Amino acid sequence: MNPLNLYSALLLILIIVILAGLYLLRRKVDRKRILTFALVVVLVVGGWLLLRPVQTPHQASAEMLAEIGAGQPVLLEFQSPY
Repeated sequence: MNPLNLYSALLLILIIVILAGLYLLRRKVDRKRILTFALVVVLVVGGWLLLRPVQTPHQASAEMLAEIGAGQPVLLEFQSPY
């Protein structure tokens, strides 16, 4: 598996933080620019933590297993964490 594809979201976040830091801090460094950069970092990290893929526990109940193949249409959804 290609690690660049697997971690592309993390690499994009890192590039965004680096570019924001270079843009905001390239001139004089003052309190307003540092707080703005810190806010960008907090928003990016918070967005990642909020939207990151997590594995959910399997909820295979006996009723659901009995429905599969019993003439009822069942939607099977397969997801990858990345």
